[in-house]
Amino acid sequence: EKKKCRRSNISRSETGRRRTMVVVVQAQRGARGQKSWSGRRSSEYRPGKGWGVPQSRRRAAEKKKKTPPTTTTTTTSPAPSSAPPECAACVIPHPMKAAKGGEDSHFIGPRGSRLTVGVADGVSGWAADGVDPALYARELSKHGKDASWLWGDPFEVMDYAHSRSESLGSSTFTVATIEGLSLRYSNVGDSGVKVFRRGSVVEESEVQEHYFNCPKQLANPKKVKECDTPDVADGSDFRLQSGDVVVLATDGVFDNMFPKDIGRIVSKKSRTAEELAQRIAAKASENANNPKYLSPFAKEAWALESKEAPVASGLNNFFSAIGVAKEENPYAGGKLDDITVVVVKIPLL
Repeated sequence: EKKKCRRSNISRSETGRRRTMVVVVQAQRGARGQKSWSGRRSSEYRPGKGWGVPQSRRRAAEKKKKTPPTTTTTTTSPAPSSAPPECAACVIPHPMKAAKGGEDSHFIGPRGSRLTVGVADGVSGWAADGVDPALYARELSKHGKDASWLWGDPFEVMDYAHSRSESLGSSTFTVATIEGLSLRYSNVGDSGVKVFRRGSVVEESEVQEHYFNCPKQLANPKKVKECDTPDVADGSDFRLQSGDVVVLATDGVFDNMFPKDIGRIVSKKSRTAEELAQRIAAKASENANNPKYLSPFAKEAWALESKEAPVASGLNNFFSAIGVAKEENPYAGGKLDDITVVVVKIPLL
């Protein structure tokens, strides 16, 4: 269970054993705080009031704003001089949260020759206080899609969505824009983006954690006093090639699938983006429900605990490395979670 924003006194090994996720207390940044990777922000910090869109920017946005098209599971972004990329999403909720559709969210926003996509993972710990963890993540995606109609910078999209999301809660958030062969992305937390070329990862976002299983997460600073903001976002530009496959996913995918396993799926050029998304989600779900599977999450948790108990870890590290579960490893088994994946397939020229 993911916990809401509070400092925890639980040790790393205890945190891993309970599989909790908390946000470490972080001082709010002032108006002169550290700039993001892009050096630009669409919102400003107002002491005592939190983040908001500057009045001049808000007026300009209201003049330009148009009603975006309805998001479908599969969509394409038209390009005047080349074939458009295919884009599709697939969602498999946690078995205990299937009735409400899980607590992840995503969006797909085509705008002319530009395609903007995003994924968000709501923090489940808010449920203990009677707060639906899905609400904040869904707000981020809703406003992210609206913002993609106005800006092509993924940080601008993230920052706008953050400034407009009012629900109580917190969430990781990954946004990527693709225009032609140009990819730009911005990421907060342990969701992320990976680019596959001939089945191998050639570009990926960094996992942002305060410590193991404790990712950085966005929240509404007017309601959650101490939280992460878009200023902590990691991002980059990357030049794509014909045939590349861009995968955005929440940790329900990356905690249950190694990059090589995703690579084997996306390397099949004959598969559509929809087929790729469905196969990735299905495999992640299969692994999550396998009690003997040594997932990426399980291996990392055991590796960290082994550092604290090295005498008992040598043999288990060996079996872990070759993918064989041992009884001594308390983390063996997949990690049940919401699974959300968005796939963008760059066409062959």
